[in-house]
Amino acid sequence: METLIIKKYGNRRLYDTERSVYVTLDDIAQAVRQGREIQVLDATSKEDVTAYILTQVLLEASRRKNV
Repeated sequence: METLIIKKYGNRRLYDTERSVYVTLDDIAQAVRQGREIQVLDATSKEDVTAYILTQVLLEASRRKNV
């Protein structure tokens, strides 16, 4: 299975290049749970921001458990 490439735009939108749709942090979390490898790239600078986005995914999950 190929790595899923997500583009992160300046307006905080995340774009799934495989399905050509905008996605949420929940969508990314679901893909990770399904065993997909994820790479998130800043759309402008092409910088790898995967760790930053996955940290956001974890924080969101943690918040939900504490609500």
